[in-house]
Formats: sequence, structure tokens, C-alpha cells
Amino acid sequence: MKEINELKKELVAISLKVGSHYNIDLDFSIESVKDVEKILSQLSADYKKTKDKEGLNGLALELAAYIIEVIEKNITVGTWERDSLEFGKEVFPYDLGDGNIIFPYQWCLKRIYDGEGENVWIKFNSLVLKK
Repeated sequence: MKEINELKKELVAISLKVGSHYNIDLDFSIESVKDVEKILSQLSADYKKTKDKEGLNGLALELAAYIIEVIEKNITVGTWERDSLEFGKEVFPYDLGDGNIIFPYQWCLKRIYDGEGENVWIKFNSLVLKK
């Protein structure tokens, strides 16, 4: 199994291609998390039409890795894990280093499958930026 930081580099590289597919330039700024929300919104709309889940978990993980990269480039460097003792396997928790643990992968999955009420920018803003 790949080391999580090596995996993150690969996922982030793919996330940039995903952004490009949607004509969105992901630039690693804090504001670019709004662009991730736009991509997830489109993925959610497509999912609602087709009910086809193929590839969506991978896309959610790629976009979660991108969100973590934004955090690490602009706010703090924490620790990303694959599993959580409390929440189970492959939930990909991210410890911000201040005792707060966030779950960007779960945010992205819920946004795709559950719709606009699971807005990733709002979660990022309240849980990471704490505004």
C-alpha cells in the first residue's frame, strides 16, 4: 500500500486534470475551494441524472487531496491518514494539528451523493477557516 503522502501527490495531480476538464484552473488558493465546490456540484448533477457511481469515489478522493493541499499551502501542515480508529477504514481523516480532525473525502462524497446541502466551501469555511 502506498504511503499516504505519495498517494496525495498523485491524487492532487489528477485533481488538476479534473479541474481542467471542467474548464477550472485550480490554483491552490483558499478561494479555489469554491471551484472544487463547482466541480462537485456538476458531479452531483450528473449523478442525479444517471445514478452511475462509477469513478465517483476516486474523484471525491482526488478533490479531497486537493483540499488538503490547499490547507497545507495556505494554513497549516497536518497529518492525513487512511483510516480512523473512531470512524473506520478508508475514511481519510485529516488532523489539522490543533486537535481538530476534518474529513474532506467524506465531504466530497456527501456533496456528490446528497447534493447542495453538503456544500464543501461552507464546511471548509466553518471548520478550517473557522469563520
